[in-house]
Amino acid sequence: MRWLCVCSLLLLVSASRANWIEDMVAQLGGLFHSYEEAPSNVIAMHNGYEERSYPARKWVCSEEKSTDGTVVMERLFWRIFRYISGENMAEAKIPMTVPVTTEFTAMREENNFKMCFFVPEKFQENPPAPTNPKIVVALQPEMTVFTRTVGGYMTTASDWLTEAASLSKLVEADGGTVSLVHMFWAGYDAPLKFWRRRNEVWFPKA
Repeated sequence: MRWLCVCSLLLLVSASRANWIEDMVAQLGGLFHSYEEAPSNVIAMHNGYEERSYPARKWVCSEEKSTDGTVVMERLFWRIFRYISGENMAEAKIPMTVPVTTEFTAMREENNFKMCFFVPEKFQENPPAPTNPKIVVALQPEMTVFTRTVGGYMTTASDWLTEAASLSKLVEADGGTVSLVHMFWAGYDAPLKFWRRRNEVWFPKA
């Protein structure tokens, strides 16, 4: 995500936030290659996409309404990142996980964006309470989705919506039904991973 690269560079020039930068480098520097992934199970393979289920698990989330999805996603990401970096009631540092999901809901004036990080299994039973009132730890119910993996950088909300339109054609050609006004955008990679990137649009199965 290009916006993550920009944020990283801006943070690196701020000596007053050295400790926070060290946390960021430690969390993101591993290119997500060994980070815990939210559990899932492939139910069926279809023509160009798959049907996948996710069991109920706790995720830490923050949401806002905005007309500029690219900007609001930057803000949501760093807000939740500060939570896992120790800005919580237990002052606990929580390992980064994948994917980072953004639940997108199209609305008449401002769209709603809800970004979530999967809570590691170690913290599932008793995740630290947030200190920021704009952050919540919520139980995501069991969910089945239609999805496929695409590479490259998804840098804007427009990129995600373009992929959603392409995926929707595959599902609908197979007789399925999806909604282009409600979906999830899932990113799996750190900004400095330049190859074999993994991005997914998730359409909840009705």
